[in-house]
Amino acid sequence: MDRDRQPHQRVSLAGMHIDRTSAVPLHLQIAAHIRDGVLRGAFPAGTQFLGSREIARELGCSRTVVLSAWDLLYAEGYLESTPRGSVMVASVATPRVGPPSTRSPTAKPAHMSQRWRSLLAFDYETNWPSEFSPGAPDISTFPFKDWSRLLRQTWQNPREHECLDLPPEGHPRLRAEIANFLGSVRGLVCSPKEVVVTSGTSGALDFCSRMILDPGDEVWVEEPGFVEARWALTAAGAKLVPIPVDEKGLVVSEGIRRAPRAKLVVVTPSHQYPLGISMGLERRLELLDWANKNDVWVIEDDYNSEFRHQDSMIASLRSLDREGRVIYFGTFSKIMMPNLRLGYMVANRHFIDGFSKGRARIDVHTSGIGQLALAEFMREGHLLRHLRGMRRIYASRRKALIDAIAALMPDDLTVSPAVTGLHLVALFTNAMQARMSDREAAATLKQAGIHVQPLSQNFLEAPTRQGLVFGYGRLRVEDAAPLLARIAACIGSGNAPLGPAKPSLTVRTIKRG
Repeated sequence: MDRDRQPHQRVSLAGMHIDRTSAVPLHLQIAAHIRDGVLRGAFPAGTQFLGSREIARELGCSRTVVLSAWDLLYAEGYLESTPRGSVMVASVATPRVGPPSTRSPTAKPAHMSQRWRSLLAFDYETNWPSEFSPGAPDISTFPFKDWSRLLRQTWQNPREHECLDLPPEGHPRLRAEIANFLGSVRGLVCSPKEVVVTSGTSGALDFCSRMILDPGDEVWVEEPGFVEARWALTAAGAKLVPIPVDEKGLVVSEGIRRAPRAKLVVVTPSHQYPLGISMGLERRLELLDWANKNDVWVIEDDYNSEFRHQDSMIASLRSLDREGRVIYFGTFSKIMMPNLRLGYMVANRHFIDGFSKGRARIDVHTSGIGQLALAEFMREGHLLRHLRGMRRIYASRRKALIDAIAALMPDDLTVSPAVTGLHLVALFTNAMQARMSDREAAATLKQAGIHVQPLSQNFLEAPTRQGLVFGYGRLRVEDAAPLLARIAACIGSGNAPLGPAKPSLTVRTIKRG
């Protein structure tokens, strides 16, 4: 429409819906209505509106509200005033309407990188709401009363410098407490200056991958392995080389054969995910020797090693490292709660320095809200007490699950001998594997409302083993037998009776205090 030509009549807003119960102020509702109309083409350039007094009467609001909406839209460039003092849609606000897109709404966005498409191609079921979710902790016994008290005390009257940016390595007090914790729980002797506070294992791996790797660099990953680790490595442009795991852990000789020029090894030596195997000393020394001679970094994900239910604690791979090649990851997500999003990394000081400088330019630091409270929580001994209590609880749940599998599905499933963590793997017997694949079993169980992960989804190449991954962190002892009876009735050999009524598969209410 020509700007000098006046329309036959000015536009009313009488049909606009005003929500007086909304927290959004009235002038912003009016501005949003007009803005949306302009962008949709309902109010083309040159459209003139009734005067502010008339619109105020129509909408049942004050004239000040309407004028405030005008002022906002003037500033954004949607409206302009005419020489005669009326309000008109500006010509620059007219949306350019092109031909309709031929792209399917479900087509891949053209702007998405190939690396990101590769990342999204991983098909993986996490099953967090399930009582069988691997690695999911039980937070119903967490000492929330002590935790909330420390949060309140820490931030009731904080020091000024604690409200500003923290060092990218994290708060010094928390770094010191983490070093003490690792010494007492894992036997890992390290200096606070070798510790970095992270947002968890996934975030730390993402940063380290970008720091160490160039696109196309080869990385050893365990086969089967931790799918979440593969996501971060894929996003960094790494070429993933699956290295088989046997009863002694990562087969280092096969890694050297498949990818002798790899730049990084990602391994879970204390509690391999998902098989639960502990890497033997001979393999550990073999890996470190090769890494030292070939200038290769080794990331040790100490997955759930705090929860060992038998024998003595296995020393970390970093404890054997004399050349500073091992980067150690840990997290508080399994000990405390997943949404805390606090973890830690231990590495040599040169690596820490490069990591911190890069982080300061990209991410600055992990959120400081919980860091001081966590430091006090650890200093007062609450974390260690909670950890000791949860070890007993998880050990009893693990035993109940193993007993139920042995009693109800002895001809179908064989439990792996792992004695650490929050999950176990039940491998398919030959008879079971002849009847169905683990993915078919998982799909059948899902239809019955039972979510269990298939082992084969953790393989990059064709799976060499079939089985189910049972988490027991959220599994109540009394629910183990009824749930296994239902699983046996769905996919078993047919000899197991149907158990009692189905227990709830939802996360239970948190008991505070």
